[in-house]
Amino acid sequence: MRYHTPLLAALLSSSLSHAGEPSLPAETVAHPDAFELITPTLDLRTRFEAREQDGYDASTAWTTRARLGLKTAEFSGFSAFVEGEANLVLGSDYRSNPTGDSSTYPYVDGNTVISDPRSFELNRAWVQYQQGDWAAKVGRQRMIRNNAAFIGNVGWRQNEQTFDAIQLSYTEEAFSISYAYSDRVQRIFGDEANDGLPGPPLHDFEGEFHLLDATYQIADATLGGYVYLIDVENNSNVGESNTFGAFYKSACFHAEWAYQEGESALFAGGDYDAFYGHLIFSHQIDKATFSAGVEYMEEGFKTPFATVHAFNGFADAFILNRIGLTNSGGAYEGITDFYVGYTQGGLPWNMTFKGFLHYFMDDSMDGSYGWEVDAVLIKPFNKQLKGILKAAYFDADDDGPFSDIEQVSVELNYSF
Repeated sequence: MRYHTPLLAALLSSSLSHAGEPSLPAETVAHPDAFELITPTLDLRTRFEAREQDGYDASTAWTTRARLGLKTAEFSGFSAFVEGEANLVLGSDYRSNPTGDSSTYPYVDGNTVISDPRSFELNRAWVQYQQGDWAAKVGRQRMIRNNAAFIGNVGWRQNEQTFDAIQLSYTEEAFSISYAYSDRVQRIFGDEANDGLPGPPLHDFEGEFHLLDATYQIADATLGGYVYLIDVENNSNVGESNTFGAFYKSACFHAEWAYQEGESALFAGGDYDAFYGHLIFSHQIDKATFSAGVEYMEEGFKTPFATVHAFNGFADAFILNRIGLTNSGGAYEGITDFYVGYTQGGLPWNMTFKGFLHYFMDDSMDGSYGWEVDAVLIKPFNKQLKGILKAAYFDADDDGPFSDIEQVSVELNYSF
């Protein structure tokens, strides 16, 4: 098990309280007994996934992920959390990373990628101090900012993305601000993944990362802004990026804009600048919600720490482009994603259906990449147990740099 970063010499790493983290009790326990002091947590997921991409053999994966944690009560403002994660491979006919590196298991050469390798690792370990409106957290932790378009935990995959970070935050009524410094991001490929040269390094992104977020509540809407200064030192394709953005979000409307400048080995001369925009309109009628949106990423714009699966279709056709790892041989020229969505709750057996239709073009809207249809069916059995059936079909444009993808998965999730 790897755990070797300068920032974690004393207390592992850090961050501060955030909506993506489990909430700790607000009150101080003066004299906690043994049962009040430590609370166990458990998160289990078993999944069967089938995926086929043109040009590769079809893959099937059956995996079971378990996270077991211990959370302390708050004592004089201090609390702590530690969690181990294991992903067991029960069906291994797939390639578990998108590169030519076979350090992850299983690795069936020539098969379609399903990025859920075997892994046993320390997922989270942090210490937090909270006093009034201020909080500080140090350790390996989950971070999800805003809608996870830039900073997320990649929750869809079995191995979670976490950050070794120090974070400070201040929250008072309608206003909140947080700053985090990180020097290492644990990627989704697990403890066995390649961690150095010859690359590509899969295990983590290393470098210096400064993440600043602020929000302000106005009636039923949220105004927000962010600055993300990211310097990935162990992958020259991802390289550096300085992102400055703002957003407005209400119950039926989301508008976001960002500007990014940076360096990448994918560009001649290295330097680039690019824009990002996202508009979403939604309307609810009884238990149904209709939505329509467009997301725009100019060529070069990248989001290396995002939960990319939540954007541009569940088939993940553009995941490597959005992270900034590849430009598809120079044929990828940004993306304009037009999409509509439909969500219907209150179905028989308390089920919920979600469906999406995407049409993808390049950033100039001169060329098409293809279209995609996604469908999700969710069945809660009780408060702890939930089943999910998910399918995606990406139909690539014949003249584009991408290929057709078919994907279906069924899973059970249990947590307490």
